Formats: sequence, structure tokens, C-alpha cells
Amino acid sequence: MDLSAQDYCGFMDVAIKEAELSLREGNKGFGAVLVRNGTIFARTRDSEVTESDPTAHAEMKLVREACKKLGRNDLGDCVIVSTHEPCPMCTGAMIWAKVSEIVYGASIAASKKQGRTMIDLSCKEIVNRSPWQPKTRGGVLEEQCSKLYDDATRKLIRQFRTGGSDAWSKAGQNLLEQRIAWFESRKESILAEVHGTEIERAYQLILMRLGISEEDAPIVERSKGRIVFHSINPCPALQACAILGLDTREVCALHTEKATDELIKRIDPNLRFTRNYEKIRPHAAYCEEIITLEK
Repeated sequence: MDLSAQDYCGFMDVAIKEAELSLREGNKGFGAVLVRNGTIFARTRDSEVTESDPTAHAEMKLVREACKKLGRNDLGDCVIVSTHEPCPMCTGAMIWAKVSEIVYGASIAASKKQGRTMIDLSCKEIVNRSPWQPKTRGGVLEEQCSKLYDDATRKLIRQFRTGGSDAWSKAGQNLLEQRIAWFESRKESILAEVHGTEIERAYQLILMRLGISEEDAPIVERSKGRIVFHSINPCPALQACAILGLDTREVCALHTEKATDELIKRIDPNLRFTRNYEKIRPHAAYCEEIITLEK
């Protein structure tokens, strides 16, 4: 089966949608599609948690479903496209089913660096040792797939997924406590590092806490009592909302605004952090955020 780079990306887009549905359902965020004769023959996602079945991985379910539909255990004319490099169990199943090619986005090695617990054995290594050796192709839409497995994003998904505004407020309180604890544990070194006016110091404090640079949140307006900046940095809350289909204008008002406001008040209690919720991602290209000094 001859597939183009565009074909692989198109199939991976569908797999990513399946992975997002998995996360919405409370599962682990893996999606996969089985391609036969250049079209999607089957698509699915993991359901380990909701089915109480540790073998209910997306690729395993695809192999079972396709073999049942075709009435045979040979998938030699099929390609499986998965958001994540398959684990040894799933790789073995695909090898025994004789799929022609295994395609994936995020790698096991990358997920381990993101903090996930994985069996550290690559798909390619297993294939190289097997009697049937399907082609393997990794890194397809890798950046988009990797966002599904970011640890900070996944924690927020668990917090945001159920409970509505109460859950978002609770997550916001947790965030506030974490930021204040971070500041108090490093207070002397933080205060020695930030410089300038109270507003400038507050801006630098936000950058420091988020681990970003001024390029990630450039200042677009500056006066004696006010700074406006546009945040374009990678944001776990933004990604979590996108996956869950939540509106950042509602979630972020309860989740992050108070935590950031209370953090900069450690510089000066008259400082205030706010957002322009008419200009917030994904409704705009950036999040417009404001620091004012109210005296």
C-alpha cells in the first residue's frame, strides 16, 4: 500500500480525535486507526479504565475488530496508525496479525521524558527480533501527539473533566496554594533576582514561575501604573480545555487568574493581575494579560 506523507497525517488526525475522546471518557488518551486499501477500515481508542481491562489498548482493539470483520487473522494488507508508539503487548499483537506497517506519533522515549511510566522497549526493537517484520514509521504529527501525553496537561484534564465550575475553582485553589508555597520557599532568591518597578518585578515573577521568556509573553503596552502583555507560551490549561471541549474564557477565570493575582501581591499588595477575556486563546492568537498598580 503506497501512502503519501499527507495520507499519514490525515489518518493521524483521526487517531488524535479518538485519543481526545478517550481522555474525555476518563481513559488514558490513546487513539488508533486501521487503514486498508487507502481508507480507514476501523478506528478506536483505549478503554482500559472504563472497561476495567488492562489489555484494552487502542491497537489491541483494532486488531481484534479488524480480524473479526474480515473473518481472518491475517492483516497483511493493513496499516495501523497510532498516536503513540505501541507497547510490547500491542506490537506483538500486530506482528502476529502480520500488519504491513506500524505508524505512530509520540515515542516511548519521549513519553518517559514527560514523566509517563512505560515499558522501555521500542516497537522497532521488537520488530527487528520477530519472524514477521512490518515496516515501522514514527514521528508522524509528533508535536500534536506529544501534547496528549504532557503530564501537566493530563493532570488538568483529570481535574477539569467532571464537576464544572466547582472543579475549576478547586483546581484554581490548588494552583494558588502551589504558587504561594513555591514563592515562600524561594523568597529571598526570587526577590534578589527581580528588579525595576513593582509592576516590572511582578511581570518578571510571572515569567519566572512559568519558566518562560519575554519572547513568550511580550509587553505590548507600558505605563507608570500598567503593563499589558500577550502570552503565547505553551499552556497546559489551554491544551486541556481544547481536548475536553471547554471554553477557556470560563475555565481560566476560575483556574488561573486568582492564583496569578495572589502571587504578584507578594511583591506588593497593591498589584493586580487581570485578563482581557475577549482576547484569550483559542479565541485570539494570544492571551492579553494586564498588571496594574492600584494606589
